[in-house]
Amino acid sequence: ASSKASGFASSPFVAWADPLLAMAAAASEASDSPAFTVAFQGEKGAYSEAATFELLGRNAVRPVPYPSFDEAFQALSTHSVDLLMVPIENSLGGTIHANCDLQLQHSLFIIAEHDFRVRHCLMALPGTKKADLTKIISHPQALAQCDSYIRNLGVVKEAAYDTAGSAKLIADGKLVGVAAICSEIAARHYGLEILDEGIEDDDGNFTRFLLLRNAPVRIPLGIKCKTSIVFSLENQAGALFKALSVFALRDIDLAKIESRPCKPDVMDRLERLFWGMSGNMLSSNRQFNVRVSAGPAHKKQRTDNEIVKPTYRYLFYVDFFAPADEPNAANALKHLQEITSFFRILGSYPRGGTLAGLDNLGTKVVVPASRTLVKPKRKVGIIGFGTFGQFLAKKMVSEFDVFAASRDDYSTIAGELGVSWCRSLDELMQQRLDVLLISVSILSFEGMVRRVTSAINNVGLSDHSMLVVDVCSVKVHAKNTMLALLPAACDILCTHPMFGPQSGKHGWGGLPFVFERVRLLDAPRCEEFLRWWSEQGCRMVDMSSEVHDECAAGSQFVTHFTGRVLSRLDLRTGPINTKGFDSLLQLVDNTCKDSFDLFFALYKFNPNSAQQLQCLEAAMGDLCKELRDGMK
Repeated sequence: ASSKASGFASSPFVAWADPLLAMAAAASEASDSPAFTVAFQGEKGAYSEAATFELLGRNAVRPVPYPSFDEAFQALSTHSVDLLMVPIENSLGGTIHANCDLQLQHSLFIIAEHDFRVRHCLMALPGTKKADLTKIISHPQALAQCDSYIRNLGVVKEAAYDTAGSAKLIADGKLVGVAAICSEIAARHYGLEILDEGIEDDDGNFTRFLLLRNAPVRIPLGIKCKTSIVFSLENQAGALFKALSVFALRDIDLAKIESRPCKPDVMDRLERLFWGMSGNMLSSNRQFNVRVSAGPAHKKQRTDNEIVKPTYRYLFYVDFFAPADEPNAANALKHLQEITSFFRILGSYPRGGTLAGLDNLGTKVVVPASRTLVKPKRKVGIIGFGTFGQFLAKKMVSEFDVFAASRDDYSTIAGELGVSWCRSLDELMQQRLDVLLISVSILSFEGMVRRVTSAINNVGLSDHSMLVVDVCSVKVHAKNTMLALLPAACDILCTHPMFGPQSGKHGWGGLPFVFERVRLLDAPRCEEFLRWWSEQGCRMVDMSSEVHDECAAGSQFVTHFTGRVLSRLDLRTGPINTKGFDSLLQLVDNTCKDSFDLFFALYKFNPNSAQQLQCLEAAMGDLCKELRDGMK
C-alpha cells in the first residue's frame, strides 16, 4: 500500500554510481552515443554542465545545452533527453523558485542531488595578462560574488546574460582586454586562458543541483535517502503545526521547509493536472465561493456571509530524511494527505550525490536484478589508535570499513570495536584505503607523515589516490608538512574536530569541526567524507589553516596558558567559592589533563602563539605596574 501511495513502480533494475558509470562508459565505447543525454540550461561550459560531469562522470553522459529552463524542462518532458540537471538552491542566493514551479508543471521526479562547490575563474584570450584587462563581464550574480576581487583589480564590470556565455562572447568576438568570470570547463570549451581561479569573495558558495527524470526510482533497502514533497493547506489556525506534527510524532528528521506563494489560478491548474495523473498521492478538496458584484468596475464586494478568494495560496516544500515507501514515512505521508488540500511527492532519492535505480533507459544501460550491485563501503585507515583514534573509530565503523595501525598494540580493542588491526604501516597501506586519518600528536606529526610516504612507496602505491586527513590542533604546520611530503596522488584535507571523548561523549551535535580543502583531485570523495561529519551533527566551519592558527592563538593557547599558570598557584576549593572561582578550578583541571607536549606544540608550531605570549607578558607587567603605582 505504501509503494502505491508513494507513486513508485517496482523495478527489477538497481544500479550504483561507480559500477553504473563503468558500464555506461563501456556501452558508450560500443556505440556512437554516450549512455545518457542530460539537459541543462545555459551555454556549453555553464556550471550546470560542470555539475553534471562531477555527478555522473565524463564518459557516460552527453550534456545538451538549452537557452532557457523552460526549454530544458520541455526537452525532458517530451523525452528528447534522458535526464535533466537543474540548480534548485544556492547557499548565498537562496532558492531558485522558477525551477520549483517548472518541476510541478512538468510532473518530473528527483532521482539524485548534488552539492556543487562554485569556484569562479577569471579567463581571457590567450596571452592576456591581468594588467592588460580593462573590463570583466559575467552574469550579474557572478559579478556580485567576486565584487571585492574586481574592485581590487580596478577594472570595469559589465553584466552579461550568462557566465559561460561571457566566455563565448570573448572567444567569438576576439575581445582584447576583456575577461570573463565563469567555470574552468568554459575555458576549455572556448579556448581561453585562465588568469586566476577561486576568485569568489566567499568560499562557502555551494549550489544544490537536482537530477530529474520522467519516472521515479526505487531505492534498495538500507540506503540513506531523502524525500522531497510539496503541499498546500487550508488557511486555518494551527494548520502548519498539524502538518509538521505528522513527522515529529514519528521522529522523522526534516532537512528543509520553505513556503512559497502561488496564485490561486495556477494552483487550480496544478490540482486539475495532478488529479488526472495516476499513481500520485494527491488530494484536492479546497473550494472557493466568490461573489462578484455588478457594475462597470466589476470589483469584488465582501459581505459577512462570503468566503473571499485569497490573492495567494501557499505551497510548502519539505525535505525529510527517509525513503517515501518506508512504513513509518509512508504512514506520515498518508496522514499528511488527509489534512492537505494539495500534495505531491517530488522524489525519493539517495542522499548526497549517490546514484541508485537508474533504469528504464531503454537498451542503453540495463543491470539485471540477479546481478544487483551493492555499493562497497569506503575504506578508512586510522594511524594513532590511542584515546582519540578509538573515539573516532567507534562512530566510523557503522559507515566505513575501518582499519587501524599504531605504535602500541591495540589489536584487542580494535577487535572489540569492529576495526581491522594492521601490524605495520606497510600492511595498512596495502588495504588501498580511500581515506587515511592521521591521529598522532603534533610533535610526532612530521615524522609520521614521512613514515606514511615511505610505506606508500614500499608497497608500490605512489600513484594510488587517497584522501589524507589530519586532526591536529595546529593547522599551518600540518598543511605545509603534508604538501611537502605526501605523493602528488594524495588529496589533502586539513581538519580540527574541536571536541574529544569527554566533550563529545553525549553526541557531536553543534560541536565545531574546522576544515580546509587543501588539495583535491577527487572532490566528490572529500565532500562525502565531510558530509559524514555533518550528518553526525557537527557544526561545519570552513576556514583556512592560517586563519585557524591566528584564532587558536587567541583562544586555545591563551586557555591552556591560563590554566597552567593557575595550576602553579596550587589553588584549592573552599567554603566560600564563587562561581567564577569554580570555573577557574575547572579550567585548571581541563587543561592539565592534556599533556605538556600538547601545550608545548601549540606554542612551538604556531608563530601566532609566540606573539600572544609576548602580549600576555606585557599585559601582566602593565597590570602589576598599575596596581603598584596605585599604592604610591
